[in-house]
Amino acid sequence: MIDFSDILDNVPHWDRFMTVDEQNQASRELAEEYPGKVELLDLGKSTLGETIHGLKVGDGKYNALIHGFPNSEEPYGGNHLTYFSRALAENDDIREALDYTWYLIKCSDPDAARRNEGFQKGPLTPLNFSENYYRTPHSITPDGCFPFRYGPLDLNQPTAETKALMSVTDRVKINFVSSLHMMKWGGISFMVPHPCTGLYADLQNAAKLFNVFPRKRPGTMLAPGIMHAAYVQPARNWVKHYAAGNTNIEPIEGCDIYEYVQVLNPNAFILIPECCLWYEPRMLDDRESESTLGDSLNYANEVTNETNNFRLRIWNEALPHLKTETPWKKMVAENIEPLVAKYTNVSNPPFKFNPKVHVRKATVAEKIGIEGHDDIYRMFSLGGMYKMLDEEVKASGNSKIEELKDETHAKLVEYDKFLHENYEIVNTPIRNLVGMSIGALMHASQYTKTLDR
Repeated sequence: MIDFSDILDNVPHWDRFMTVDEQNQASRELAEEYPGKVELLDLGKSTLGETIHGLKVGDGKYNALIHGFPNSEEPYGGNHLTYFSRALAENDDIREALDYTWYLIKCSDPDAARRNEGFQKGPLTPLNFSENYYRTPHSITPDGCFPFRYGPLDLNQPTAETKALMSVTDRVKINFVSSLHMMKWGGISFMVPHPCTGLYADLQNAAKLFNVFPRKRPGTMLAPGIMHAAYVQPARNWVKHYAAGNTNIEPIEGCDIYEYVQVLNPNAFILIPECCLWYEPRMLDDRESESTLGDSLNYANEVTNETNNFRLRIWNEALPHLKTETPWKKMVAENIEPLVAKYTNVSNPPFKFNPKVHVRKATVAEKIGIEGHDDIYRMFSLGGMYKMLDEEVKASGNSKIEELKDETHAKLVEYDKFLHENYEIVNTPIRNLVGMSIGALMHASQYTKTLDR
């Protein structure tokens, strides 16, 4: 067993998330300070021409690729990899015992990450998050556009950001990969591609060490806080539905990084420490609630449908007046498309429950987790629409769009007021998220060695 305490005990405290410029500056400084241990990598240009930087740390037998901002509104990867890269450089014994060469990409989507910096600088509230919301559409997200060819799929249109990641995956045999995803509501779900029982206790203990609780959610749970990650194989999901005769399937542009790495190394392993920005103290309450699980699922569905109907109406009224092509317009258009097309989702497939699950009593933790999830998530999609309308008003000054923008913002404030009246919103300290995740990644990197053949 490797003693990780020197790294975990010294995780710093932050009161906000690092900007892309701050991350890049820290990378340059680290490479200058440790020239024999750390190499600054130029992985290519982003879509808008910005250099995407990476760090190569160590020279172990195995190779790990960790990247932050796999979705552009998920910011803790910058803080995480800034500290982790320095900790690896400074701790020779731990780095050598891990026996990895670490390829660390703090931000794999810098153009998009910059669009969320109004939140990352604070305040770290759901309303500020929503008012600054941008999420790269799945059709161009770096972690979903890797080449994939199988049966009817012949996908080979990687984005500039995907090519930056491929500059590593195509050059070295990747054993361990992690995309530093974040959810917004709950504790921790360690997402794994298959059962890996020998790893569960180490992951759970990493979370416990930093007071991050396992998310109690219905779904493909393998153990408390451990969940099967169905979304790491969108291309295979697509082929499965196609082979079953489904003709209305979500269009995809490529495969996930794990699917791609597995083609090159079938023994590769992925861990996604999917932590959350906010939680509610009642999520720790395992007592029986007054609701059935079906009641909570129906409530969540009704909340989402109400918001989707509002968004559809605003979109249809705004569309004739939207003259400016912006990233937010493309994002909203792609978010609206499945509401109309009603196709099968393969990039983030929904859970399906046995009817018996619906009739059992939900715990308080499950009720708050399910109902609160949709009460807070509806704000984000609405915030993206607000940003789209705001950008159009800035560009054209259209009075109709300004009217719709004000109506959308009023609805957003209404949702925020409801959220705070019905839930106690608590920010998970960034230090806890980073420390928990670093501990989990180091343990998972050691588990991965047992898979190497």
